[in-house]
Amino acid sequence: MIKSLIDKSRSFVNSGDKRTQVVKKNAIASLIIKVLSMGIDFAKVPILLSYLSAENYGLYVTIVSIVYWTHNFDFGLGTGLRYKLTAAISGKDFKQGKELVSTAYISLSVIMGIIILFSIPIICLLDWSTLLNATNVSNKELIISLIIVLLVFGSQFVLELLTYVLQAYQKAALSSVFKPIANAVTLIVILFFKCFSSNSLLYACIGMTVPILIVLLISNVILYAKGYRAVRPSISSYRNNCLKDIYSLGLKFFVSQISNLVVYQSAAFLISHYVDPAEAASYNTAFTYFGAIVIFNTLMMMPLTAAVTDAYIKEDYGWMKGIMKKIRKVSVGLSLLSIVILLISPIVFKLWIGDKLYISWLLRIFMTIYFVLNIWTTPYSSFISGVGKMNVAMVSSVFKIIAYIPVAILLVSTLGTCGIMLAIIIINTLPNNVLYTIQYNKIVSRTATGIWNK
Repeated sequence: MIKSLIDKSRSFVNSGDKRTQVVKKNAIASLIIKVLSMGIDFAKVPILLSYLSAENYGLYVTIVSIVYWTHNFDFGLGTGLRYKLTAAISGKDFKQGKELVSTAYISLSVIMGIIILFSIPIICLLDWSTLLNATNVSNKELIISLIIVLLVFGSQFVLELLTYVLQAYQKAALSSVFKPIANAVTLIVILFFKCFSSNSLLYACIGMTVPILIVLLISNVILYAKGYRAVRPSISSYRNNCLKDIYSLGLKFFVSQISNLVVYQSAAFLISHYVDPAEAASYNTAFTYFGAIVIFNTLMMMPLTAAVTDAYIKEDYGWMKGIMKKIRKVSVGLSLLSIVILLISPIVFKLWIGDKLYISWLLRIFMTIYFVLNIWTTPYSSFISGVGKMNVAMVSSVFKIIAYIPVAILLVSTLGTCGIMLAIIIINTLPNNVLYTIQYNKIVSRTATGIWNK
């Protein structure tokens, strides 16, 4: 039976053309890696809750969400790099590839350096105890924690450019291996801290952020020294003209990323400020649980983006239609699985976190609706990202940025944590689903004109 299953799996992976085989292999490998990573992620939550109080765990989640705002100030450089580098590799122009990578690393290092220099004085001047509704942590500890997370994230965003390089080489599985390794190290560090201290927000911030930085640094050194020497970044290969190549498309990604930033990264802050820091912990825990299914979906889409870029450059529309048809079948299965995940959530939460956090049924239902919509939206957003037609996403993002905050504040003030999820669904997820589906159909049928084709 096992041999038959292995043979069927091998036959499935090796069927189709070369591009399809690459997508399948990367998708399956990414899923295996993510299963391991998810296991560690789930293990971290009860360990963190046993180390931190619910309020401090909520404060940690909020601090990370605040600092993560800096991530989008790369002006879409990573996604712009992936698109342009995929085109260069498809044309076997490795000289241009090296120039693109070098320019990306150097320019992003400058951007993050400036952001850090400007952010630290602002962090030091604000009263974070009041802003975050904190009662058990001093303002000094909050400031130090914020600065540490800022410094780590700023460095991490530069080193994470390696993941976009690997995706351009259609090595999506390899690009997803860094986080699970870092998560395993994080688990060990938090257990170590637990032996010698308790309820320290500062130690939690160090333990939860520094390992990924170390893993990425070592990976950059090793991979550029070996298999990816052809595009290894160097100061001498920096080119001003490559900035336009990367940022012209990257800025469109940046605007659409800003709306996601406003929607997702403001959630923990709004909950902490208008409700309670402990509620931010409940929201994050529920998001981790219900989001497991869509993370699998996103990982399957990761190898698709670079493959779509390659197919679009070569005008292989038949392949694009065929792969999307197969993905829709997967979406049906994942949607049904999301409902199962909702139904068994009482058992899972009881075994996982016990009575340490309260997660209402209404929040669980809204989370399920959101993630099912996401399952159906992600394939189309990955396709649009792959072909680089970002104007629809960019223009719609402007409207979402304007509308989200007032709607979110109104709903979180009246419905609590559930209001945040309802605001995200109404303002962000539903519009994305409708617009991206329409644009995909226009592009593959070659009827896209105007904004739909830019």
